[in-house]
Amino acid sequence: MKKLVLVLSGLWLLSISAFPFSFHQEDKIPENGSIYPDSRFMKIDSVILHYRVVKPDMSVYKGKVLFIHGFCGSTFNWRNNIDTLVASGYKVVIVDLPGFGYSSRNLINQSHSNRARILWDMLRQIDEHDTLRWNIVGHSMGGGVAEAMALMEPSRTKSLTIVDGMVFIHNHNIKGAFITATKMKGINKTLVSYMKKNMITYKNIRRAYRQVYGYPPDSNIVENYLKPLQIPGTAESIINMFAYSKEIVTLDAQNLKGSDVLIIWGKKDRTIYLRTGKLLNKTVPGSTLKIIPECRHSPMETHPEKFNLILLNFLEKNNR
Repeated sequence: MKKLVLVLSGLWLLSISAFPFSFHQEDKIPENGSIYPDSRFMKIDSVILHYRVVKPDMSVYKGKVLFIHGFCGSTFNWRNNIDTLVASGYKVVIVDLPGFGYSSRNLINQSHSNRARILWDMLRQIDEHDTLRWNIVGHSMGGGVAEAMALMEPSRTKSLTIVDGMVFIHNHNIKGAFITATKMKGINKTLVSYMKKNMITYKNIRRAYRQVYGYPPDSNIVENYLKPLQIPGTAESIINMFAYSKEIVTLDAQNLKGSDVLIIWGKKDRTIYLRTGKLLNKTVPGSTLKIIPECRHSPMETHPEKFNLILLNFLEKNNR
């Protein structure tokens, strides 16, 4: 048991990039604007998704961008990027993945491919009759979801951007002793209890983000991550994410060949090392790798000016 707790602690500290909230098992859909002024909610299958839509002040926009956060993340991750893209003429949608942010905490399949299916269903309802293709941007764990989205719906994908991503070359089901243990009722309960009491604290969040950022985050950032973490159902959702993640589609990154793919990575990333980005770049011919030398795991938060410039240049090039 001690080893399992240590493994969980390591996963938490190494993979953290933002944090969630919950309606638990309730079916009631919250009111639009109840979290942020631009907050919206939509029910897909049994999941209530929280997402935000920000449009430029023009009748015809240049393109559409979907932002997807990483492990334990939320739309808060993209706070330094939304305004720049909107000001440049792009419609922006930011979503909380099922089980995270302000989306519901239903016990569902949390594989990359199933999350991708759910997000495409959401975008179909948002689009209605709009046939403009999507530029999909995913960070950390969300990079794998973005990758799956591009592979599953290439005709609806204009470009793919992976940011320090937990990507796959060939996606497969997560296996191992820890995953098996999370499915055992007694161990699952112990892990949930441990996380609630020992990990969801101001001190631990600040320490984890110091590793992610490379410097201590200010109190406002810590509080914005702590608040949703403290809502009931968060710990259960995180543990169950490891227990229930069966891929519904077999996907191969090599099939992105010919697609417009941008890979952005922090050279000093110690959460997901740069070698992962280089491997993806090598696997997908024609992809572009941009490295931010002084950056760690979350460039869109710590170096937004450089990140936004790289992303906008890529989007503008693909709009020609």
